[in-house]
Amino acid sequence: MDGQLIIWADDTRTPIFKELAREYTEMTGIIVTVYEMTMDAITEQVVTASPAGEGPDLIVGAHDWIGRLVRNGTIAAIDLPEALLMQFDPVTIEAMSFEGKLYGVPYSREGVALLYNKDLVPEPPKTWDELVALTREITNPAIGQYGFIVELPFPYNSFPVLSALGGYIFGQSEEGTLLMDDIGLDSVGMILGATLIDWLIEEGLMPGEIPWETMTGLLRRKGWNGNHRTLEYSSRRKWRSKRGVAPIPTICGQRPRPFVGVSGHSGHRVLPQQGNYTRLYREPVCNQRVDVENFEMDPRPSAFIPAFEETKDDPIMNAFAESISFGMPLPNVPEMNVVWSVWNDAMTLICNQTLSPHEALKQAAQVLEDTFSN
Repeated sequence: MDGQLIIWADDTRTPIFKELAREYTEMTGIIVTVYEMTMDAITEQVVTASPAGEGPDLIVGAHDWIGRLVRNGTIAAIDLPEALLMQFDPVTIEAMSFEGKLYGVPYSREGVALLYNKDLVPEPPKTWDELVALTREITNPAIGQYGFIVELPFPYNSFPVLSALGGYIFGQSEEGTLLMDDIGLDSVGMILGATLIDWLIEEGLMPGEIPWETMTGLLRRKGWNGNHRTLEYSSRRKWRSKRGVAPIPTICGQRPRPFVGVSGHSGHRVLPQQGNYTRLYREPVCNQRVDVENFEMDPRPSAFIPAFEETKDDPIMNAFAESISFGMPLPNVPEMNVVWSVWNDAMTLICNQTLSPHEALKQAAQVLEDTFSN
């Protein structure tokens, strides 16, 4: 219907977009209706509705949906004016792109950083050698105390270590397209990074298995050093007073590259209200207002630099943003579902000392090559 926009958003973003919708309607006369749905429901139902030309004009969600939604023809490429494009963190534009085209407007970013207990570590380590020295000083396995922890074997949070010396998942073309025939799990950098983790476990400086729940529980109670996402702890003032956040220490002079997760909104491919959506996402005040309010509801660094500037007095967000600035987007292709499973199996074999990093990662890369070639 002319003069309308329909938005699907999750419970966190729905109140923000409803307020924006009210103001946008007053400003333009365009009626914007926002429906609250779970993230899973958004991804599944938009795919179902798309072939019939139904569904929302705009969906709000994570960037790692994009590859799947582009391939099944659900979302449309968009064109941002260069002046507006330059106001976003470049890594977030890369994350919302697929095969050289932009498929959404980013509004927040997240990634891992080093969290530390100020009572134990007044100044965070800046190099891997400093981190290992502190870990030796603090660690006492007999009482279950470790100077450094990271979720294991699942490799999301340990990826900064695996990537620092050149490890990667997929190669990229000059245009930024991910290459499914260039698997990086057995790259030299990935194997070297896994060897560092393997060595910490062999030395008794880190447990070989640290589930997410265990890691977050330890951080709540004792505040040991570790990798963590922006999610949850960044907004807890009591936690802030005793804990610090810093970029992950360099390894052999190289910067660890955490995965960067990005949230944004994308337009439906069969979009009867293309002009209205274009007007919405091209309006800088809308981007800034949405990002600032998103930060207040769900504290993560804004993707839109003018909005981030409004929250720069938050030292926790600044530290996470600095760590994210060294990162790379989490690959947004559906093949990652297979990668996570195979990669996690390989890291399990490394962390329980069953196979060497070289053996486990070579084996994993071969499995992926065989899978994708078929």
